[in-house]
Amino acid sequence: MKNNLLFTLGFLILCSSHLFAQDYDLNTYDFRYQKFRGLSLDFDLGSNGNQNFFSRQDTFARDSSFSNRYSNSSSFVFSPSYFSVINTDAVQRTVNASMRGDFSYNFTNRVSTQGSSKENRNDNELNILYSNTSRKYSGNRFKYFRFSSNMYLEANNDKDEVKGELNRKYDNKSLYNQTAVSYGFGRGRIDQVTDAVQAMFILKDLEELSGETYTNEQVEAIAKGITLIRNNRYLDFRIGYKTQLKMLDSVLQANGVSKEKSIDYFTSISDNWLYANRANRSSGSRWTHYATLSNRFGYDVTNWEGNLLFSPRYEYRREQQLTPSVSINTGYDCFHQQSLHVQTSYSFTASTGLDYAINDNESAYGTEPIADESVNPSYNERVRWISSLRGNYQYLYQANTRNLLTVNVWPGVQIERDIPQYMTPAISGRNAYNIVPSISANANYYHWFSPHLNINASGLLGTNGGYALEQNDFQYQKSQGTNINYNLRMGVNYQLF
Repeated sequence: MKNNLLFTLGFLILCSSHLFAQDYDLNTYDFRYQKFRGLSLDFDLGSNGNQNFFSRQDTFARDSSFSNRYSNSSSFVFSPSYFSVINTDAVQRTVNASMRGDFSYNFTNRVSTQGSSKENRNDNELNILYSNTSRKYSGNRFKYFRFSSNMYLEANNDKDEVKGELNRKYDNKSLYNQTAVSYGFGRGRIDQVTDAVQAMFILKDLEELSGETYTNEQVEAIAKGITLIRNNRYLDFRIGYKTQLKMLDSVLQANGVSKEKSIDYFTSISDNWLYANRANRSSGSRWTHYATLSNRFGYDVTNWEGNLLFSPRYEYRREQQLTPSVSINTGYDCFHQQSLHVQTSYSFTASTGLDYAINDNESAYGTEPIADESVNPSYNERVRWISSLRGNYQYLYQANTRNLLTVNVWPGVQIERDIPQYMTPAISGRNAYNIVPSISANANYYHWFSPHLNINASGLLGTNGGYALEQNDFQYQKSQGTNINYNLRMGVNYQLF
């Protein structure tokens, strides 16, 4: 009897140390040593042209005509980008920076029996984005900081000449910038478990090949190894892939996985490393409380002169907006791994604050060149109290490394109320507010049937309403409206041979 009891106990211990990999609780994975960054530069030079000549001689009418047209279009596009992700016990930080410059020049020259004409056009755009979000931890509490800035510059001009005389001229310059700084504190943490999910899928495939089972300790050790491998980046993709595959094999061998290196073993880990769908998976919850100072600035000036040879028309327009704002915000995020295949998450943010908008505009129209005294100014100030509550719920189902379903729902409401004593020009007895509820949902599904067939389907459904009241000593106005939109897409990719 005693021997039977010892045998049973030993058997249970052996079984408990060889749990299936899919039994691992992803919510317990908290390895915090993600450090990776990347820098890329894309640029494109392009030029194309066209030469067209036509002539006609009519001996009966003793007439002849010709036309010669040449056009050229040149462009230069460059777009550098940089990202950095750090996740350690002490700090979580994400930095993104990008720039895109798009410059083009178009020229057309026409010469014909009727005369000649020229047209030149320049289009120049520059967009710069930067954001830095960081949480510095002390235990389970953190200090929160975020800085973001988006600047957009655009300059366009167009000139048209007929028989050597200026007929039309257009010039536009615009600048837009939005900058925000947030500072606050919070409690809790969101951990990245994507590498643990990938480790479990790799081990699941290897289980089917070898029949072996793997422990929770092996899952966690291999997930940490995947994290360290991905911290290394390579300029040459092929060299990087071969090196990373060797490192992955070393991690698997060091943890007692598949001692026999068969061709099926290498094709399995290669497929998981190169083609697996690494859906972003997280676990944990956190509260974040912060204040935000932001400012939006816009400047646009246009000068247009048209039909100068026939019926002259001149137009001048300048628009300038400045909108500083301050708000207090509270947000909550929660991610939970129901299983290897299912993730659920939800979040909400409550915000309240002041928005101060200043509009300083000028405009003029006429049949003569515009003089300073003919410019019509327009100036107004508006202060609003804005409060909002927004949320998000996501359901993610990842059957395997090929197939993925995500469903998102975003409800929200925003309430805006004017503060009349700070408005210019003042309106006696003014009382105005606006309520904007909204809700939208989308779903994306990708299914891989075979190397020859896969489908991708997506759907979006959204609605938002507006309920506004504007009242003063002279009028009473109430309005409401609803907008519903949807977008459905489905694609099938089938390779015949």
